Amino acid sequence: MDFTLTDEQQALQGLAAQILTDKGTLLRLKELDASDDWFDRDTWAEFATANLLGVAVPEAQGGLGFGFLELCLVLAEQGRRVVPMPLWATLAAGALPISQFGTDAQRAAHLPGVVAGTTVLTGAFEEFGADPEVPATTATRSGDGWTISGVKATVPAAHLATAMLVPATTPEGIGVFIVDPRAAGVTLGRQDTMSHEPRFEVTLTEVRLDADALLGGILDDGSALRSILDHATVALCAISAGCAQEAIRIAAEHVTNRKQFDRPLATFQAVGQRMADSFIDTQGMHLTMLGAASHLALGEAARKEVATAKYWAAEGGSRVGFAVLHVHGGISIDVDYPIHRYFLWLKENEFTLGAATPTLARLGRMLAAS
Repeated sequence: MDFTLTDEQQALQGLAAQILTDKGTLLRLKELDASDDWFDRDTWAEFATANLLGVAVPEAQGGLGFGFLELCLVLAEQGRRVVPMPLWATLAAGALPISQFGTDAQRAAHLPGVVAGTTVLTGAFEEFGADPEVPATTATRSGDGWTISGVKATVPAAHLATAMLVPATTPEGIGVFIVDPRAAGVTLGRQDTMSHEPRFEVTLTEVRLDADALLGGILDDGSALRSILDHATVALCAISAGCAQEAIRIAAEHVTNRKQFDRPLATFQAVGQRMADSFIDTQGMHLTMLGAASHLALGEAARKEVATAKYWAAEGGSRVGFAVLHVHGGISIDVDYPIHRYFLWLKENEFTLGAATPTLARLGRMLAAS
């Protein structure tokens, strides 16, 4: 598979990189750390002005009309600059499923606001002890609408979102429902994370929904939900790949310039081996992400490719995160120095993706079955 980017893709990637580099300075990141808001609204507004929030939104709703691969390129740039914005939640977990599966009315209701930067979306996919593909949250028909109940874990940007996508099991199949986080019966419990990004435990207690809250009107065996989760997973892998690439760049600069015993740290064999291993891990993360994203962008089945990218993002990201701290020595624990941010983002993404070993076992079963 040829991963050479087109001129349009390179221009899109370059625009995202320029805005994130200009706006996401170390001073600005420190200011956001000291606030309760977490959200870099200035950079979000710049993304809206450049129409980058509409990267994978159809042109009919004001977006750029690009596909999933281009969305991943933009998310990777966010990972390189660790700028706190709900890009993954809004674009990959919210807008993309609505673009792919939503009705015309649902697209018109939610996507123009995403493009304009006035709407934040999110996906409430995770549950405590349950497979996201088989949600324990339930929904039943109630009059002309639905009643939904359940608990979702670690939902990003729920306090900012105007709508969240909530998968649920019904007597007729699995569906994804568009829920207002401020609706009666919805409770948000804040969870502070290592990266300072607030997550939320979302409790839904007999929440009443209109009939048109069902995404696309689709109730099936979970095929639509599996597609949504695959896309969301690879999009998170893109952020981790960008994080890892920038982390080893910072580490390489440090070991080249830092001297011990009148020699650059990079000339010590153990340091060079550690950096080489990190480079290999980063390449694995980047290439498996691009492979999975390319298959998904073409509408192809990519369960094995998604699992492979997920494994590398979790396992490779963990190794890179620890390695860049290790070669920095004591300075790595100084929060005035930027490297700790990359470790925290990589580690949090690892926890969101799930442990690498179960993913590897699942991939092995898929390979054995085929």
